[in-house]
Amino acid sequence: MNRFRMIVLAGSAAALLGSVPAAPVFAQDHGNWTLRQREDWLHDRIQRSRDDGSLDRVEFDRVKHDLGDLKHDEDRMRDHHDGQLTDNETTELEARLDNLAAKIHWLREDNFQKPW
Repeated sequence: MNRFRMIVLAGSAAALLGSVPAAPVFAQDHGNWTLRQREDWLHDRIQRSRDDGSLDRVEFDRVKHDLGDLKHDEDRMRDHHDGQLTDNETTELEARLDNLAAKIHWLREDNFQKPW
């Protein structure tokens, strides 16, 4: 293969890889759940965690604020694309939801009395 053809192939491969959306290393299957369904489920989970005492007021306020930021960002993204999200935006929001769900899980599981 001549040098010019190799350069063209390498450039094409780089361009193709650059257009692939970045996915989290540990991509998860979200089934048929929409972002809104997952947000609503997390909202309910946060409320229940506050009600049963497994999240204290500070933790509750923090994760509630994080979820609000995520919903605000989603609405802003949708406004830019006539109500739709790009694949990259969906991937980003799903990763943020996964991180928030993990944070809530950790906070509930690590419900210990702090000595301070």
